[in-house]
Amino acid sequence: MNIYNSVVVITSAGSHLGQTLAQHFISLHANVILVDNNEVALNRTLQQCQPTSSIVLSYVLDDHSFESVQPLFSSIDKNFDNGIDVLINIYPSLPSPSLMAETNFEQYSGQISTLASSMLCFSKLAAKQMLHNNKKGVIVNLSSSESEQASDHNSASLISNFTQSWSKELLPFNIRVGGILPLSTHSNEHNWARNRDELIRNAEYIVENDSFNGRVLDCH
Repeated sequence: MNIYNSVVVITSAGSHLGQTLAQHFISLHANVILVDNNEVALNRTLQQCQPTSSIVLSYVLDDHSFESVQPLFSSIDKNFDNGIDVLINIYPSLPSPSLMAETNFEQYSGQISTLASSMLCFSKLAAKQMLHNNKKGVIVNLSSSESEQASDHNSASLISNFTQSWSKELLPFNIRVGGILPLSTHSNEHNWARNRDELIRNAEYIVENDSFNGRVLDCH
C-alpha cells in the first residue's frame, strides 16, 4: 500500500508510542486520525502533530464501547471520500499482577477484557468500512509497553490469535492483518526507546508490504 495520502487511524494515540507513530505516519504524508479516551493526553499528541501537518484530526472516546466507537467511523466516512485505509490498534501492556502484593484481580481482569473488546470493536468497524468502500486496507495489531518495567506477556497471545484469525477471515476481501510484539526488556531506557523505534519501522513495513498478512513480528 502507498502510505501517501492514505487515511490512518491510531488508537491509544495519547500514549508515547501513539504520538510517535502519529508523527511518523504524518512524515510519510498520511492523513492521521488520533483516537483516545484520555482527552488531555490526546490533545498533547495533537499539539505535537499539528505544526507538521494540517491533515491530522483527533477524536475523544467516551469509552471503548461499540456505541462510542461507531460515530468515529461515521465521521471518517463523512470527512474522507473512501474512508479508512489503515487501522493501527495499540494494545497497552499491563504489568503482570503480583501474587504477594495486594492485588485487585477483578479490576485486572476487567482491564484485559476492556482492551481486548476495544481492539475487536475497532477492527470490526474498520473492516466493515474497508469492505463497504472496496478498500484493500490494513489492520495492524500492536502491543506496546510505555516503559521497560511493563510486561508484554499478557498481550502476546491475544495479539497473535487476533492477527492470525482475522487475517484468514478477511483474506477473501483483500484486507490484510499484521501484528507486532516488542521484545521483553528490563535493561535501560535506551534499549526500550530503540525497541519502540523498531516497532514503528515494522508498522510501516507491514502497511507498505502487500504480501504481508497473518504474521506477527517481534522487535529485535
